[in-house]
Amino acid sequence: MSETLANETPADSTTMRVTEVLLAFAGATEPLGITDISRITNLSKAVVHRIAQTLCASSFLWQNPKTRKYQIGVAAFSLADSANQTSRFRQAGMEILADLAEETGETTTLSGRIGHRRIYVGQVESRQLIRISVEVGRAHPLTIGASGAAILAFLPQNEIEAALRAPVPAVNQATVTEPEEVRKRLSVVREHGFARTTGERVRDSTSFAAPVRNRLGEVMGAMSIASLTSRLNVEREEMLSKCVVEAAHRLSQRLAHP
Repeated sequence: MSETLANETPADSTTMRVTEVLLAFAGATEPLGITDISRITNLSKAVVHRIAQTLCASSFLWQNPKTRKYQIGVAAFSLADSANQTSRFRQAGMEILADLAEETGETTTLSGRIGHRRIYVGQVESRQLIRISVEVGRAHPLTIGASGAAILAFLPQNEIEAALRAPVPAVNQATVTEPEEVRKRLSVVREHGFARTTGERVRDSTSFAAPVRNRLGEVMGAMSIASLTSRLNVEREEMLSKCVVEAAHRLSQRLAHP
């Protein structure tokens, strides 16, 4: 019997669950067991085990016969290499990230959306002695951080609600975890066209992010600027938010043309 219920949206399908299991390995520094994957994805161990075995059969995952833990397989590496070489999103985005970092003097990042999560696909670090840095390849829920909010706010309502059905993990005390508070945040993001968060993942860090759209007008990722909060004042915040919106729009325009 299929585990997809009659009232589930497409975002709750088996395909989405497979995506979530694969994303559990994004940024992982060591093999993961069924319990580890279950905790990261909020899926049951039975579901995780079935998906992991299927992914092993297609070489997207590999299981160590001694430890019984899993790691990325050769098929996934092949796709990753192809994506790095051919992705217009990343290639065009890195050029614009470099310009944005030069213009603002702060760290700039590019995130791509995959299901209910987003993954850092590019970064240009600030040249300042004290700066913010992210881990490229690391995946995060769309419910956390400025980049996540910039993506989630402009998705269809049913996809927003599907993302909010999973518990929002608290990275620290500043993380907004209540679904209703997240909805209020998303409303503000839609009103202003960009997201702003402070200290939600990294203390003394403020990020500004704006959505990036594909040629169909769908949100596929976000561009962001991360600064030390202590370096900001009203004028600089206005400048950074304006710059990130313009940069994200510039990337969207480039992606709109073949």
